[in-house]
Amino acid sequence: MNHLPPTRSNVLVMHADPLLSAGLVAALRLHPMFEVFVHGVDNLSREDPQVDVVIADYPAALRLAESARAARGILASARILVLTPNDREADIRRAIESGVHGYLLVGSPLEELIDGVAAVANGIRYMNMSVARRMADSLTRATLTSREIEVLNLVASGHPNKAIARLLRIELGTVKSHMSAIMAKLGANSRTHAARIAAARGLVEESTANHGAPHSAPASAPQRALQYA
Repeated sequence: MNHLPPTRSNVLVMHADPLLSAGLVAALRLHPMFEVFVHGVDNLSREDPQVDVVIADYPAALRLAESARAARGILASARILVLTPNDREADIRRAIESGVHGYLLVGSPLEELIDGVAAVANGIRYMNMSVARRMADSLTRATLTSREIEVLNLVASGHPNKAIARLLRIELGTVKSHMSAIMAKLGANSRTHAARIAAARGLVEESTANHGAPHSAPASAPQRALQYA
């Protein structure tokens, strides 16, 4: 019986970190199931085959996902896989809700990279084991209301209850009630502890928690990617 060769998936690597990008290309090119292109190196044009998977850092992936509906040309049917050190719960959720198809953490086993790219190329959403576990855990936690998140952001930025009440134009007792609910939902034993948990989970603003901003990307990255559209 004659067997047709498996279809190769076209993968575009456009990660902002040059060392990670080089490692991705070297690893993927060991597998005949992938045809690998490098953003900024391979001069892709409209005549080239459609890209099946784009591997990008978090900011560029988010921008690409949000502009996917307008994409044309070789990126028209591309699915996006994030490779990032960012494992904050809220940021993972934001990426998935934006239309990202795969989420991998830097430092994941090589097998997860290969499995992830292959799955995404075939239209299957993929999260590596630690990300999937974190998201599964999040489903068991009570969700903070929008008002509780507002209060928590002000707590994280150092505002006392009276200032929070004034800024949000609510009663001091209401602020205290919100704080009690926040600490119970987060399993925190103090305001500071609640702020730390919220920062780790991505529930408060990056600038408020004095963390590096994972969403801040050079504006040119997605724009350069769209030159292929």
